[in-house]
Amino acid sequence: MIRKARVEDSKKIQEMINFYASKGLMLPRSLSSIYEHIRDFFVYA
Repeated sequence: MIRKARVEDSKKIQEMINFYASKGLMLPRSLSSIYEHIRDFFVYA
């Protein structure tokens, strides 16, 4: 099921983004940036 992300998903989203950022595939995002834009994320749950 795909759903809109919730605030409690923020840390895992950041871990995933920053994992790919460390490989040069994405830009890193701060946790505060993710909190601010949580409405733009979806998660597979």
